Amino acid sequence: MPKKIIQTLIVWAIVTTIPACSYMADYIEGEITNRSSFSISAHYEAGIGVIVEWDANPDNDSFAGYEIYMTKEANNEFAEYIVVGACYDISTSPYFQIDANLDNPSTSSYVHSIVNLPSHGIYFYRVGVIEWDERDYNNDGEDEKKPSSPDKSLYELYTNIADISGSAMVEIP
Repeated sequence: MPKKIIQTLIVWAIVTTIPACSYMADYIEGEITNRSSFSISAHYEAGIGVIVEWDANPDNDSFAGYEIYMTKEANNEFAEYIVVGACYDISTSPYFQIDANLDNPSTSSYVHSIVNLPSHGIYFYRVGVIEWDERDYNNDGEDEKKPSSPDKSLYELYTNIADISGSAMVEIP
């Protein structure tokens, strides 16, 4: 095969595979990580704590609650986030607090109380929309979208993160 044809084929192969590789890499990354589904805002208010606000549209049929997460690592979807708020007592973190409002799909804010905040520094918050797994909760042989009497043990066993927000940076003085 002439050298010019080989060079043309190599250039053609590189040009046509770059978009495919980029698309495939984005697809794989999207499957591995939880990309943000909605935006949030957060700010520190002296004497109150960190106020986190969001506008999510959860599926009310399988909605289990919101969970609030915090980390010190910016722009890292693999960072270790700790749960700092939920509608059930699911964390042993000293920064965690129960908020019964987080089990209501129309809730759009959370106050991370000043008594539960970590020491001063820059932190990043995220909000997770939690949904129930579809299963036979009442043992009637048919799957339900959520249990008729949810509790902490069912929540810990049969829920998953349906959507997760982007992160919002907050400086705690």
